[in-house]
Amino acid sequence: MDELKYLANWVKEQHAQEYILTWLLNQPGLWWSDGEAYQAALQKSGKLLKEYVQKNQTGDLFQGIAEKIIDDESWDEVAESLTRIISVYQDELVRLQDYSRRKNSKKIVKKSLNSEDLSVEDNEEMEIQQALPDPFADALTGEE
Repeated sequence: MDELKYLANWVKEQHAQEYILTWLLNQPGLWWSDGEAYQAALQKSGKLLKEYVQKNQTGDLFQGIAEKIIDDESWDEVAESLTRIISVYQDELVRLQDYSRRKNSKKIVKKSLNSEDLSVEDNEEMEIQQALPDPFADALTGEE
């Protein structure tokens, strides 16, 4: 446990911004919610992001890391980084959806018939199907 505390202190001193950004990216619901972290990223607001982190930091290892980022500019940088990550993530989702649509449409085109394969043959012996009986008609006479 002492090794973990030493590592946590080292991270706090050397890489607090990166640690907080990684922690934010691992928060459940960040991507699809209109939660505080998501709104802070959309507004590129370091102040809102700092408030969210300080309010939600838990555990011995995480405690105090938010206090290591003193400058408001540093919090703004974390918010801008989160914004770029969310933007890239959303762009990649759109790209994958487009790829999936194109892939599926190619399958449909391949399965469809060519116009050369279609032909109409005259067949005098073709039976014409009689209309189904009216379900409300009398069963014996066929009248309503």
